[in-house]
Amino acid sequence: MYTVGQLSKHTGVSIRTLHYYEKLGLLRPARNENNQYRLYGEKDILRLQQITILKKMHFKLNEIGEFLDQDAAHSAPESTLTLWNHTLEQQMAVVKEQQERLSKVEHLLFSTIYAIRASGRINLDEMMGFIRELDQPPGRSRRDVFTPEEMESLPLNNQNNSISMEWADILKDVHACKMEPPDSEASRLLAIRISDYAERAFQGNAELAEKYWDYIAPEDDQSARVYGMTTETMRYIEMILDRWAVQNPDDQQ
Repeated sequence: MYTVGQLSKHTGVSIRTLHYYEKLGLLRPARNENNQYRLYGEKDILRLQQITILKKMHFKLNEIGEFLDQDAAHSAPESTLTLWNHTLEQQMAVVKEQQERLSKVEHLLFSTIYAIRASGRINLDEMMGFIRELDQPPGRSRRDVFTPEEMESLPLNNQNNSISMEWADILKDVHACKMEPPDSEASRLLAIRISDYAERAFQGNAELAEKYWDYIAPEDDQSARVYGMTTETMRYIEMILDRWAVQNPDDQQ
């Protein structure tokens, strides 16, 4: 058992904070029968560890209290080792859920930066769509489609990745040219540029590039899965690439 001073010294949590946690019911230390000093045992340390982790994840103290009370209500009597394992596994699940939420926020922030660069303007309808999407459950992700090895070769959704942001610049020109005939000089130059980009972005893996293209292709009644890659845009890209491939068969070897 540890006194409040000893627990504070070993954990770095101030005595004042420990007292406050007790006042809120987050910690429930025993009392020394002789002097009524607080005494903290292993279960108290476990709860303090839970509180610290959840605070790091920006849970409010009242939310932490509800979490701990629910956990205690659903926990059967367990050995100390089993209790620690159960608690740590539960915290891992919470951390994973938070990571998934943050990953979605990161993706939406990247998409916003990407959209502005690709279009050269701010589209308020798209901004409102991003806000709405924050509250939507996650759909099929790339990890559901691609192997871990393939994931390593995909263009990253990262504004510091030159390959990712280069496509935003190409897409801006695609949108400017997509009313051009597929055999025009502007379309031909754009096809060369796209082909060169795909070769570098997918590290020469044509099969992976095709798989990714199929993955991002929206259904006819759906919005773009990747910003700007509407059915109309993708059809134009396919047309100019097909025309360029016919005119330059030696470059396709």
